[in-house]
Order: sequence, then structure tokens, then C-alpha cells
Amino acid sequence: STSTMTKALAVLVSTQLLTTGVNAFCFYSGRPLYPRGSARTPGTNSDRHQRTQTSLIFATDDYSDDNTSSSSSSYESSASVTKGLVSSLTSLTNNIVGGNNKQSTTDTAAALETSQNTPPTSPEELLTRIQKEYTQNNYLWTGNIDTSSFVSNCTFTDPTLSFVGVDKYVQNVGNLVPIVKYALGNEQISNSTLLDITLEKDKGYIQTRWNMIGELNALFWKPKIDVIGKTKFWYQKDETNAVQVYFYDEEWEIPAGLALLQLVTPAGTIRRSDKEQVLNSS
Repeated sequence: STSTMTKALAVLVSTQLLTTGVNAFCFYSGRPLYPRGSARTPGTNSDRHQRTQTSLIFATDDYSDDNTSSSSSSYESSASVTKGLVSSLTSLTNNIVGGNNKQSTTDTAAALETSQNTPPTSPEELLTRIQKEYTQNNYLWTGNIDTSSFVSNCTFTDPTLSFVGVDKYVQNVGNLVPIVKYALGNEQISNSTLLDITLEKDKGYIQTRWNMIGELNALFWKPKIDVIGKTKFWYQKDETNAVQVYFYDEEWEIPAGLALLQLVTPAGTIRRSDKEQVLNSS
């Protein structure tokens, strides 16, 4: 059944991530990966060597001797190993779920067709719709966006994945959402908290800063996703006066490899933001 396939895939994906994460995490021998509120210290040469090995395994360039330095991740800066892992898991998900759950993708496509079927006609209207993606649709977890706010060949990019097309977005979301719902468990504790939203009209984009939080209680090690990031929605106006997003550019305030490690470590082990950590220590 579809439910069985979803659970099986969730276990398979989680096992692959857990295996990779354990290989990296074991180098720390119980040493926390800089949880919030803790200080980062240069450490000894052997400690640096351990951290360098871990960085290579989980593809982060996170560590520096500068105590005030901060790391963030974009698609361009993320290591190829990290992007390759996520790309492989995405393809696996699409091949298994997509091949056995076409109805789910169809249902998701229908759900994404919200009441706002007419594209926005001003940057201000676009900003209002984007704001609702967070405050009403919880879109970082549900994937539920107003597709009329995006051109059909929009480029979607985050630190681990990049692809073109609203149709591709709908396919990815349709296949992933059942797995996400299963991983969240009965409680379904998830939130897309909007921290800030600004319109940079002279530059042609809307920028949001957000906090993605979710407790994956169906997984036996009970991980918690807690990542702060920002997204630029680059927009254009066409000959019909429609104002739509042509480039969705998402960044995280921690390296992509550490964000993935949140999936395989106990809640609170991995910090959620380097920017936040620097501000708190200043």
C-alpha cells in the first residue's frame, strides 16, 4: 500500500542519513557540535585534525580559528558531497514514491492551486502572498505555495539542491510530503516562523528570514530540525503586468552539512544559526 511504501522509504532514507551521520559524529566522541550558547575555541592541533576529518566526511567548511566568524550556506558554497547526497536521496524518493504514488502528486498539485489563481500585479501584492506562505501555509514543511506567484520556469535553489520549473517543484513536494508527515509522527509538530520580510524594490527581490522547526518524533532517535535561513524571491513584471518570482534563492545560516546532521543527532546538538550565535556572543 501507499502507506507501507512511505514508511519503508522513510526508514530507508533515515538509515542512509543515520549511517552517514554516525561516521561523522563518532569523531566527536560525545563532544557537542557547538550547541547554542557555547563558545567555539581554536582547540589543539589534534582537535583541529578531528574536526577537519569530520568536515570532509560531512562536507562542511564550518570551522575557523576566528571566534567571531560565521558560516552560512548557499548552493554555490555547499560542498559537492553534500549536494550529491541530497540529490541522490531526492531521485530515490521520486523514483520509488513517484512510481507508486501518482495520485499523491496529483492531489498535491490540486492543493497548490489555491484561490489566488491570478498572478499578483505589484511587488507589494507579491510580498503579501509570500508572507502568507509562512504564516498560513507553513510552506517550509507542507510545500504549499501559491503557484501563480511563480513563472512556470522558475529556478528553485537551496544549499543542497537546484532545479527548474514549477512542475518539478510540485513533483518533488508531492513525493516528499508523505515522508515528512510520517517522520513528524502523530503530533505533527512543525512550524515555518517568519522572522522578517522586506521588499527591495530597487533591486527586484523580496527577502525573508525564517526559522524552520519540526520534531521528527516517528524516528526512534527523536531528532529536531531547527534551522534559520533567508530566501530571496527575485521577481519580474511581464507584458501583462503580472509580477512573478523567476528565481527562488534560499540560504541557511549554518553550513548545509551541519543542517543535515540535525537529522541524525539528538535534538539541540547542532546549532541553528551562526549569525545568531555571533550576535549572542557580542
